[in-house]
Amino acid sequence: MNGDCDVNQSVHDGHRTAALVLAGGRSSRMGQDKALLTLPMAGQTGEALTLLQQTCSVAERCAAHTYVLTPWPAKYASRLTSTVILLKEEAAGAGPLVALAQGWSMILAQSQRRDQEIPDWLLLLACDMPALDTTTIQQWQEQLKTIDENAIATLPKAGDRWEPLCGFYHRRCIPSLNKALADNIRSFQRWLATETIVPLSSADSNMLRNCNTPVQWQQFLDFINARNP
Repeated sequence: MNGDCDVNQSVHDGHRTAALVLAGGRSSRMGQDKALLTLPMAGQTGEALTLLQQTCSVAERCAAHTYVLTPWPAKYASRLTSTVILLKEEAAGAGPLVALAQGWSMILAQSQRRDQEIPDWLLLLACDMPALDTTTIQQWQEQLKTIDENAIATLPKAGDRWEPLCGFYHRRCIPSLNKALADNIRSFQRWLATETIVPLSSADSNMLRNCNTPVQWQQFLDFINARNP
C-alpha cells in the first residue's frame, strides 16, 4: 500500500506530518461497514481496494506515519499493511472531534515511546471519501511551509462551512481542542469558528464527497462508470 513517494516528502522545513484516518463510524445509514466497501478501481497490485485501504494508501503518500483510529482494530488488522498503525478508539461513538483529541494524544505517546520525531501537523481523513486525490493533498501540504503561526489548522471550505475531515491540524490546536471538549463542544464548526483557520486552495468538489448511504455510494459508482466507460 505504500506509495512511490519517499516519506521524507512529508517533512518540509521542519513541518513533520503524520496522518490519522478515522474509522469509528457505525455505518448505520449504509447498512454495512463503509470502511470495507470495495472500490471499482484497482490498486497498484491490481487488486480491488476497500475504502479504508484506499484512504490509507493516500495518507501514506503524504505522511511519515499513518494511524487508523477505530474501536475495532482486530477487524481491520489483516486488511492493512504492517506500516499502518492501528489505534484503539476508547470513546467509540463520541464523535470525530473527540476522536481527533484522542488521536493526537495517542500519536504523541506513540512517537515518544518509539523515539520518533513528534509531528507538527496531523492530516485528518475520514475513511468514507472514495475520491481522495493524492496530488491535491500533497499540493495542500506544500502550503504548510507558509501557514500563519497563529493558525491551528488549514482546511478546505465549502460555502461558509469548513470541511474538517480532510485537512491539516497543527499540534498547537491541542489546548484549544481540549478546552472545547471540556466545555462540552462536540461540533467541529463551533470549535473552528473561534479559532484561526487558513483555508486551503479549492479542491474538486467531487474529492470531498463522502458516502453515508447506499444512494450516495451508488451515485459515486455511477460517476466513476460515466468517467471511465
